[in-house]
Amino acid sequence: MSICGSCNKTIDLCSLVKTVKCNGPCQGEFHSNCTSLKHQKLQTNKNVIWLCENCYNLCAKNVPDQAVWNNLQEKENNQVTISLTYLCDVEKRLGALEKKSSQDLTEVETNGTRSNNSPAQSKIPNKSKFNRGMLFIIGLIAFLILTLAITLFIVRGASRKPITAPRNYKFNGTLLRITKEEWFAEAERDSLKKLELPVQRVIIGHTATNGCENKTQCDGRVQSLQAFHIYSNGWNDIGYNFLVGGDGLVYEGRGWYNMGAYTKDYNRDSISIAFIGTFNMELPSENDLIAAQLLIDDGLRLGALSKDYRLYGARQLSPTESPGKALYSVITKWPHWAKNI
Repeated sequence: MSICGSCNKTIDLCSLVKTVKCNGPCQGEFHSNCTSLKHQKLQTNKNVIWLCENCYNLCAKNVPDQAVWNNLQEKENNQVTISLTYLCDVEKRLGALEKKSSQDLTEVETNGTRSNNSPAQSKIPNKSKFNRGMLFIIGLIAFLILTLAITLFIVRGASRKPITAPRNYKFNGTLLRITKEEWFAEAERDSLKKLELPVQRVIIGHTATNGCENKTQCDGRVQSLQAFHIYSNGWNDIGYNFLVGGDGLVYEGRGWYNMGAYTKDYNRDSISIAFIGTFNMELPSENDLIAAQLLIDDGLRLGALSKDYRLYGARQLSPTESPGKALYSVITKWPHWAKNI
């Protein structure tokens, strides 16, 4: 018998209430109704990957910082240089010692203190050569191990593309788009279908997850959504074209040119914009709403949206609560909102 990690109530194995196990470090169990997962989703998807809030925040904190990454690589490269210098220095010292030993033996032989057939005289040079060879082999092995470790570290780091230049990730009244490289997205599983531009519809939704307040948190939210869409839904990428975070930044999903996967029968001629969070009772911040409208203006400028496009809430086109009652009441006052489909 175990305890639900959310409501702290006992999980009865005989109960009809389904349970969900956290795939994060805590490995805890939760009542399904204590999570954001819907009953229908649990029935149709048998292998749901889900993280509790604590594990999710822990993962979000582990996003590597570019400055730290560069410092680690620079430090390890310096260690390789130091190791090579050290090996060369050891070899020079051993050579000097061997030369000195040979000179001493020659001097002893000249003074007649030892005979030419002395066993000690023949063993000392051989012992010196043996020690020198062993030390060189040990040093070479250590160098190869260090080189292999550094190579693996660099190859592993190359799997995620770092941000090449620092940016100020703070809303300033202008459109700030975060590319997939900047939120450390996984690669698409397959090529995506292209949209025929300009499209006629903009569909507003919400992710029905917890919100986020800064780029680190929002990176983690978008990464989790992409993983869920790929591994649980079997899609090739995250379903949305764009997402708006609680930090006023716009996170790139499939972008302006690729067909999304969010509203059945309407994906071919629309762009989806999803607000990160759940907005049944509360609204996104004013900055978030402005960011979404700036994104729509950018779509018009690029020719991705038709000049007479129509704007809908996802609930108008499919049986869903998205974008939430509170947010829906706001977008009905936006330009181009259409009551009729």
